[in-house]
Amino acid sequence: MSTGESPNHKKGQPGLVQAALSGLCPRCENATLFEAPARIALKCKSCQLDFTGLERGGRLAGLVTVLIAAALIGLATVIDMKIAPPFWLQVLFWGPVTIASVIAVLRLYKTALLYRQFEVQTQEGPAAE
Repeated sequence: MSTGESPNHKKGQPGLVQAALSGLCPRCENATLFEAPARIALKCKSCQLDFTGLERGGRLAGLVTVLIAAALIGLATVIDMKIAPPFWLQVLFWGPVTIASVIAVLRLYKTALLYRQFEVQTQEGPAAE
């Protein structure tokens, strides 16, 4: 099993990382999962799958963001102590890195949770939708 695949990953389907980066719907695999960089859409525009019932654990997104911030602060502190770059260079570097990191990790986190919930509902049967 390669990185980013779930145990139920079928041949030809994208892995979790590709699904998160592209915003692929778990049912039809069209790029309709996100309506904003890190916000899940209400439903798929192609197959009309309702994402609101699938999005679980959204409250922990704040904790994920805090963990990313802590890791980036630690990394910035180490770089500042070892290299001591000028402040303006740090702002130019860490601003975009922070934004990109938070968006990327939140997309991966939210996609993983949504895909897992979709797998659970699919295994329970069509009445679960």
